[in-house]
Amino acid sequence: MLLDPRWFIVVGAAALAYGSLSPVVAARRLQFLAASLPHGALLATVLGIPLSSATGLPPSLCALTVGIPLTYMVIILVRRGVPEETATSVFVSFTASASIAVIYLVLTRYPSETSLWSYIIGDPLLVTWRDTAYAAAVSAVVVAMTLPFMREHVLLGLDRDSARLTGLRASLYDYMAYTALALAAIGLIRVVGFVLEHVLILLPAAVAINFSKSGAETVYNSVASAVAAGTAGVLLAVVLGQNPSAMVGFLLLAFYLTGLVRGGTG
Repeated sequence: MLLDPRWFIVVGAAALAYGSLSPVVAARRLQFLAASLPHGALLATVLGIPLSSATGLPPSLCALTVGIPLTYMVIILVRRGVPEETATSVFVSFTASASIAVIYLVLTRYPSETSLWSYIIGDPLLVTWRDTAYAAAVSAVVVAMTLPFMREHVLLGLDRDSARLTGLRASLYDYMAYTALALAAIGLIRVVGFVLEHVLILLPAAVAINFSKSGAETVYNSVASAVAAGTAGVLLAVVLGQNPSAMVGFLLLAFYLTGLVRGGTG
């Protein structure tokens, strides 16, 4: 059985990024938004194909250039008085509809540019060293934007008004959280796929809560469970001839259910 180190690096990088983001999402109660972001990521990634063809820039750079500002749509709507749940619903409605239109455009006019299927289910076993370096770089940026500022995100999640009274710049951390989520969702969509991004953003923190007694333990266990599921998922996929993303999702679910059986709070 041949094992390529690139498989473990890209999946491990994705797991590290999502494992770091998941506690932020849980602390800030951004689950609805986080679950909607893969729709925006799919739109940005597919839109990057014709933009790359028109500009000559790499598709990944085009996707990030479009996708990150697109994510700020939710912040803008909330600041105009729209409830966050409604703003997120508008975001999903727009990105889902636009994704279908852009996918149709790409399939009819750019059929040989790339495989859209790899963005849906993930394709970590066919990555190049360039893809590996890109995934590692995205993960490093996401981790740098989340783990050092976990305390601030927790404070904003507990009581935003009180946190602002202490001098905390809430808007700065809002943009940091949204940018990190967009980076992970767009930059790593080919590794894990559109379908599983929902799981990897939401489930590591839920797993960690069942095994943790403090905030620090929750962050550590979130990252550890994501990385463990990623590494074992690649091995299982090779042995069983399955898709690695699916195996990672099943393992995270198994971790969560194990925590419930042991008496976790969920």
